[in-house]
Amino acid sequence: MKRITQLFVLFLVRLLTGPTDASAQQEHINLVFIGNSITYGATLPSPATQAPPVVCRQLIYEATEVTTHVHNGGHSGITTFGFLPGRRDFSQCCDAATSMLEDHGGHLYFSIMLGTNDSAISGTEGAPVSTDTYRENMTRIIEELLARFPTCKILVNYPIWYSPNTHNSSRYLEAGMNRLHSYYPVIDELAIAHDRVFPGNRLVWECFEDNKALFTAEAGNSGTFFLHPNELGARRLAEIWARSLCQLLETDGVKQKKSVFP
Repeated sequence: MKRITQLFVLFLVRLLTGPTDASAQQEHINLVFIGNSITYGATLPSPATQAPPVVCRQLIYEATEVTTHVHNGGHSGITTFGFLPGRRDFSQCCDAATSMLEDHGGHLYFSIMLGTNDSAISGTEGAPVSTDTYRENMTRIIEELLARFPTCKILVNYPIWYSPNTHNSSRYLEAGMNRLHSYYPVIDELAIAHDRVFPGNRLVWECFEDNKALFTAEAGNSGTFFLHPNELGARRLAEIWARSLCQLLETDGVKQKKSVFP
């Protein structure tokens, strides 16, 4: 009888006080974005407020009504070599993820979009990066993240189209654009090979392909080229990323309470 009374009291306490600390910790979403100048928000008037990761955070917060934190690890000009374990950018993103979990608890998601600078003909680290080397580098990045953060999930986004005359301080051109698209099957393979790795939306290429209204027009060595999304393009990219991330959130029990996607 005494045992039943104790259990009943415990039940009442939990009912009145709400979720346990472990449950409460789930009421935070932590997003760490790994990428290049497109992720960073290059050419935007205000990357701090307009970059895709920042807009993505806001969209997810509006959709779920769950407090959402973001770290924008985008670095202009970087290839997969720059984010290999042991390099500064990789360490900074891991430090940000660790701080988020220590400060907030909750769910941790890495969103990766790399490949644009890898695809260059010349001018970036390791360029041109072959499909096999891209696979090896991405595998090292992903497996180290999974080892360091056993409860995280990783969204690997497909890199977006750029114009075949893209040529700034680095040469991309049509050969680079074709090489960039050759990385797509690698992302499929990575998702199949790792339980907590998920592919982004493949249609992102078609969304941006030759859609100059979504890009900043830039003067280059081979004419005006289109590489970096403008404010409209950054929002479109953020919407695509956020939609994919919301699908991952659903698997962790975080439901969308509001429709925010067009």
